[in-house]
Amino acid sequence: PCPSASSQSPIPVSRSIIERMIQGNDRQLTMINSLLEINSYEKKGIDIKPEPVDFNTLLGAIFTQLEPTLAQNQATLKNLVPTDLPLVMADATRLEKVLAHLVTHSLQNNPPGLNFILSASVEGKMIRTQIQDDGVVMSKLECDRLFDLHVRDPQDCCSTSIGLKTYLCRKVIKAHGGEIGVISNRKRGLTFWFTLPLATSATNRP
Repeated sequence: PCPSASSQSPIPVSRSIIERMIQGNDRQLTMINSLLEINSYEKKGIDIKPEPVDFNTLLGAIFTQLEPTLAQNQATLKNLVPTDLPLVMADATRLEKVLAHLVTHSLQNNPPGLNFILSASVEGKMIRTQIQDDGVVMSKLECDRLFDLHVRDPQDCCSTSIGLKTYLCRKVIKAHGGEIGVISNRKRGLTFWFTLPLATSATNRP
């Protein structure tokens, strides 16, 4: 007769294996959620609720939320955003996710100890925000394709998830009436940038 389950010896599994299994499941769940979100956006469009906001205050609040993630990765952030920027039209909740995705992209592709510089300036009727890091660089082709909807590395679930998230970032910024991109710096690191319309010039935005 088969021995009862209670009499069977448990199979020893190391903590590291269990942790890797959990992380793998989390990455797959994140990827599935991103795909569902993309599918919803493609069918219905993005429902954003932009409001006139003080951009400096908004960025400060967003990066306060990101402080635990930065600390966990031993990363630093230098905020060079001027205090006298005009109001912008932004959906704070959506913009928080965009910034979190951009920062996460850099953190996941670099060892601990990354340094970020946050800056913003007025360009015409838009505000241009830049997030510069001192990590690895990318080729021009990788920069040009980063925000496209494609699987960048089928062997790497993490890479695929990031690719989906950067595509979602572009959809959100486009819905605001802005643009988004990334530049590989000459010596070290990347500079992510995006634009948002000033509140005084965005009355006809969706």
